[in-house]
Amino acid sequence: MKIEITKYLFLIVLLVNQPLLAQPAMIPDSTGIEKIQIPQKAIDTYKKQQAFDYVVKPSQENIIIKALNWIKRQIKRLLIRFFTWLVGPKNAAQWVKIFVRSLPYIAIAVFTYLIFRFLIGANLIMLNKNMSYKTGQVINLNDEQIIKESNLDALIEAAIHKNDYRLAVRYYYLKLLKKLIDNQLIDWHPDKTNHDYINELQNTEIQATFKKLTYIYDYVWYGKYYPEKSDFSNIKEQFQNFNLK
Repeated sequence: MKIEITKYLFLIVLLVNQPLLAQPAMIPDSTGIEKIQIPQKAIDTYKKQQAFDYVVKPSQENIIIKALNWIKRQIKRLLIRFFTWLVGPKNAAQWVKIFVRSLPYIAIAVFTYLIFRFLIGANLIMLNKNMSYKTGQVINLNDEQIIKESNLDALIEAAIHKNDYRLAVRYYYLKLLKKLIDNQLIDWHPDKTNHDYINELQNTEIQATFKKLTYIYDYVWYGKYYPEKSDFSNIKEQFQNFNLK
């Protein structure tokens, strides 16, 4: 019985150690190491090349860079003070970071708005100078001259007599602007848009009515809409009912 047990134990030990027994014997490497001697002249040549110059040299700031860095520091201090006042000292630094990261997007938005505003103003000026109406006759559209020197009531009556209701609406609107200028409610300038005059009437009781009449005028004149007699009667009534309060 003991012999059988011993036999089984021997087999188990043999199986467990089989991977170790299968490994080949390691032979030490007797190959010699050849030492390479680099000439000093070659070393000096590499040292002179800028690509192998790993010494970090401190940058020397000129007066412009110093001025810009000073401005940056001052702006940062002002922002920290502002956001400390606005959201408290704990969150000020975080809001400064958010604001600085948002600056490029704010700049793009402002630039886009200015370009859009410039193009709209330029288009309106070109329309005022070059627009022709239904008969093909080019009209002298110098708004400033018409407002200051012309008898607008006579121009309105002449346009209505010719059934040119679109031109009559234009004269009605210029008469409206003249009334606002005479009462010093708006500051006239040829480069301003109608939207500028709406903004100048902010916090007044007539702003809403003026805005509505401006929409009608823009739709008729710049939208090249030619109202019929019935449509013009309604438009005429709205302009005549406009009163300064």
